[in-house]
Amino acid sequence: MGLGQRPLARTVDVTVASVARMYDFLLRGKDSYPADRAACERLAEVVPDLVSLVESQRAFSLAAVHRLVTRHGVRQFLDFGCGLPSWVNTHQVAQQADRASRVVYIDRDPMVVAHGRAMLEEQGRTVVLQGDLLDSGSLFSNLRVSELIDFKRPVAVMMTSVLHCLADDERPVEAVRSLLDRLADGSFLVLSQWASEDERLRDRVTRIMHRSTAGAWGQVRTPAEVDRVFCGLVLEEPGLGDVAAVARTRPRDKHASGLLEYGGVGRVQR
Repeated sequence: MGLGQRPLARTVDVTVASVARMYDFLLRGKDSYPADRAACERLAEVVPDLVSLVESQRAFSLAAVHRLVTRHGVRQFLDFGCGLPSWVNTHQVAQQADRASRVVYIDRDPMVVAHGRAMLEEQGRTVVLQGDLLDSGSLFSNLRVSELIDFKRPVAVMMTSVLHCLADDERPVEAVRSLLDRLADGSFLVLSQWASEDERLRDRVTRIMHRSTAGAWGQVRTPAEVDRVFCGLVLEEPGLGDVAAVARTRPRDKHASGLLEYGGVGRVQR
């Protein structure tokens, strides 16, 4: 893996903020550095409900995993942009519901991969790989993936808080569609990203993240732009929207910035 437009990093630079470490800090983890915390502080000046936003994304993702296992019988997961291990992770939710569930975690960040392999991998059921959504085709020839995932059967693709790390000129929507086209009927896409109807807010958040991560970022989009990713999929209830409502987390703060974690769950039906 690793043939995407951006070469995969092999070393960790703690002087530049990392999206994964920023999320870890906001989720009260212990794997952040001063650059990450400073970036979170700058972003919170524009997005005062930032912590609530990140918590909603996490709750939505884990609730979707549980629902897919218990209601739809899905037992295979590809988790892109999985981030640093948290208090509860995809494989724990899936395997608690059914021990036969198998999860492949994929992330670009070498620190995520190192921590994930130390804390998440379970022989025969869970694996952590360094890879790229833009090169997802290489998953199908990866021996470690083929040991866990049967692509002739339904697979759930997790992409929460991933697409806003990719710019339009990297063609992330085409990458998602290319991956889904190779999956079995009855597979699922669980996807969300930062979105806003406020053009000024979109631009401010995008600029802050570009500066903080030295360009390792994409863009905030409009809800309508996120809707297009789900074109051709059968939407699960309640459809597309603010995932805080979908996950039934606490109500949005009355001083909410207008930035949403926007997305939903769609089923591949041919």
